[in-house]
Amino acid sequence: MQIEIFSIKYYNDIIDIWTKAGINIGSSDTKEEIEKMRKRNPDLVLIGKIDQKVIAVVLGGYDGRRGYVHHLAVDPDYQKKGYGKILMDELILRYKKMGVHKIHLFIEKYNISVFNFYENLGWQIREDLIMMSYIPDEKLYKLKL
Repeated sequence: MQIEIFSIKYYNDIIDIWTKAGINIGSSDTKEEIEKMRKRNPDLVLIGKIDQKVIAVVLGGYDGRRGYVHHLAVDPDYQKKGYGKILMDELILRYKKMGVHKIHLFIEKYNISVFNFYENLGWQIREDLIMMSYIPDEKLYKLKL
């Protein structure tokens, strides 16, 4: 698998992968929102390709202190072959080069089947935190597109 920095021309490909992988696509996943993230984190939004076909994606974000992993997904036709680990290893390497102390990711409760994947990569469930969200403009936010 060849890892590349994401280009917006692959937007439809990543939406297809997320949909096939069962990731909810919401209002923060529009083309415009993904482009904002790509511009803010130009070296952390990655895709994996085999024979020029996009088969994997991860959105990495950095807030100046911590790294974040969003929407790591591998096309189901290519899962269980190590591609998710390869993509995550590359993202973590980039965070290490930036001197990031800690990286977080969020797993939606309906997607608990990925717990083992992340635990096998060394991730730990935080029992000391509760995630909370605030919607500053309810006209913008939609859980699903």
